[in-house]
Amino acid sequence: MCEVETGAQIVHRISSRLTSTVACLDPVLFPAGGPAKGELVEITGESNCGKSCLVLELIAKIILPVDCGGHATGAVFMDCDNNVNMMRLLTVMEKQIINCSMPSNQRVDREAIKSIQEQSLQRLTIIKCCTLDEFEFSLFTLNDVFIRNPVNAFLLIDSIVAFYWNKCTEKNLIRMDTFLKSLHTRLKKLCQDRGAVAIFTKPSYFGSGRDSAFEGADLQQTGSTSEAAVLAHSSSSYVGGGEFSSKSGPTIEHRIELAEVVSHTPNDEDQKFNAFISSKDQQRIRFFVIDKYGINWLQ
Repeated sequence: MCEVETGAQIVHRISSRLTSTVACLDPVLFPAGGPAKGELVEITGESNCGKSCLVLELIAKIILPVDCGGHATGAVFMDCDNNVNMMRLLTVMEKQIINCSMPSNQRVDREAIKSIQEQSLQRLTIIKCCTLDEFEFSLFTLNDVFIRNPVNAFLLIDSIVAFYWNKCTEKNLIRMDTFLKSLHTRLKKLCQDRGAVAIFTKPSYFGSGRDSAFEGADLQQTGSTSEAAVLAHSSSSYVGGGEFSSKSGPTIEHRIELAEVVSHTPNDEDQKFNAFISSKDQQRIRFFVIDKYGINWLQ
């Protein structure tokens, strides 16, 4: 059976082949580079552990210019939980702009920061979903959104399961794993067809945790007893021996599990969190704090 393409689809397909992939979106989360086109990235964790904050950090990395620590590319952001404060995004962008100017001793004034923010935000498409119908319609039209603007390289969704309880009713019972599998399948096809990366948040309680398993990944440790504790309390689906495989849907190539650190030092002023980062070939743990400027990774 022959495949029918529009002229716009042909242009996008050709341009996607010519466009190089982002070598590394964030060296903390993806030290080996990536994520690559067509891959899925899941950010999971309990409430108030930084999932939405991390999404804002990644959006800033994507849309800011290269000389400000970004990648100067486009992103589509689906806000489903109404947890994202756009003023917070401006603050995160300002932090990254200033941090990148400090090593070169270049002073960035307020007007310059505002100009960079405005130019960068032109690369961001925001889709606000308040109902299940809006969410379903947005998913249906995403392909056209990427075709119309080939510069878009990332899709970010906060949260992917926001409307599960609207769809799962007494007359239409749907298992959490089945709901996730369906969404993963749709996102995987979109990303593979359009050469994009999907990054989405999900609460840790949602699903059985058996949809994907990292097996044989090397845990990057620094000798910290705290890291051993994080590993022990992480989901068992992230640990094992063998290969990263999927039982209920397309593979999630990267998973970032956020959690609050139970501190044994009352003198600590800042609440600490940890990120358990898993990919096909490695697992690693990083610690961070959250302040009014966003996420600050600890050495």
